[in-house]
Amino acid sequence: MTIRYPFLLVVLSFVLFMVSCSTTEDKTSKDDENNAEATEDVAAEDDDAEASDDDYRSDIGNLDIWIGGEVIVEEDKVVVEGESNLLPGSYISSSGQTDTFASIDHQDSAEVEEDGSFYFEFPGQESDIEVTLSLSTANDDVTDHYGEHLEKATGHQVYQTRDEGVYAATYTFEIDSRKAMPYTIDLETPDWSNVPDDYGDTDVWMEVDATTKHNYLFFEGKSNLLEGSKITGNITDPNDLVSSAWSSSHTQVNPDGSFQLQIHYWDLREGMEMHFEFDPDNNGWDRVLDTYGQEGENLEGNLVEKKEDGSKYLKLSIDLAGPEISAPEDVDLSLEEEEIKMQVPDDLLFDFDESKLKSEAKETLDDIIDDLSDLSSDVDIQINGHTDNQGEADYNLNLSEERAQAVADYMKENNDIDSMTMDIQGFGDTQPIASNKNEDERQKNRRVEIVINPK
Repeated sequence: MTIRYPFLLVVLSFVLFMVSCSTTEDKTSKDDENNAEATEDVAAEDDDAEASDDDYRSDIGNLDIWIGGEVIVEEDKVVVEGESNLLPGSYISSSGQTDTFASIDHQDSAEVEEDGSFYFEFPGQESDIEVTLSLSTANDDVTDHYGEHLEKATGHQVYQTRDEGVYAATYTFEIDSRKAMPYTIDLETPDWSNVPDDYGDTDVWMEVDATTKHNYLFFEGKSNLLEGSKITGNITDPNDLVSSAWSSSHTQVNPDGSFQLQIHYWDLREGMEMHFEFDPDNNGWDRVLDTYGQEGENLEGNLVEKKEDGSKYLKLSIDLAGPEISAPEDVDLSLEEEEIKMQVPDDLLFDFDESKLKSEAKETLDDIIDDLSDLSSDVDIQINGHTDNQGEADYNLNLSEERAQAVADYMKENNDIDSMTMDIQGFGDTQPIASNKNEDERQKNRRVEIVINPK
């Protein structure tokens, strides 16, 4: 007994050790499985959460309304291939507005399909048109779902209207008759920022950033003005005269106090200014008038201006930086970052249907050469010929190439710009800067462009 007892203790200890190790391994393995499952569950939850952020767009009938898609603009028609998460069977109504009147051609309606899609087709236009797509409330299913006045609807495409408690779900886009067609417009969801802390205060402020893109000025503004407040903008020349019929526009303040404005211009010169004005007298919304006063009597701050009758309005003026180069009086200048375009009308250079420079053209080109001589020697220059849309396309293309070549030849022969890179191209009637609906517009399209530092 004295011999076997220690032996049994050793055997028993070994068995207990093995059982303990096995149990530990099983527990570790089980813990690893549990941790892996937990990690997968968290990842799945994260994926679900991430998906849910985007799901509202594909979640048909979601109260967070989304209207999107794309617009294809062609010479003879405009096609809207719409997408949305709107309730199937609801209707989208459309309307169009030019600078002066409503467009009957753009008044239509389209039913929303089961997948949220909808379709419009409008005739082609020779003028700029602002098109608005709106969710119609003439359907009982729509009012039951979103509310009689869309008061249940949410999202970045739901706006207040002039009537208190009444909302609209809309998308507005602009058809630009000057752009080369066909082209596509993507209907993107607006991205509003936080509402200013002093939103609706009568001490009003406005901030504006400006960018240029040839013949267009784009303004991104922020303010504490109420949603729906109407802001007008216009460009003035150094003599405070309106520079062109396309130099004014207007917009409304968005739900976050922001506003956007796009203005077309023909010429950008030193001393020109952009003026933004808010005049309560030009606003028909009761909440706007109640806040700021019918005659602006409640307005405060350093933007306040007084009219002769004593009423008040707001005015913010910003200087428009012109190109660091001058040009002959009848030659228009446009700017996009470092690229400068001189638009030389063809009648300054050529007789009708001719590509040989007339004698008077040399004076204009000599002035341009003097301007170019002030530039550094490492700039690039592109000479582009353009025509209107009258006549055969091939003929216009050849004429534009010959005219661009004639201008380039004269510039090379009559100045010391050998170190500058100069390219020549003809575009015919494919890149209009104005519509071709009348002679004044066609005249603007018949031109030779001298592009400095082309992109």
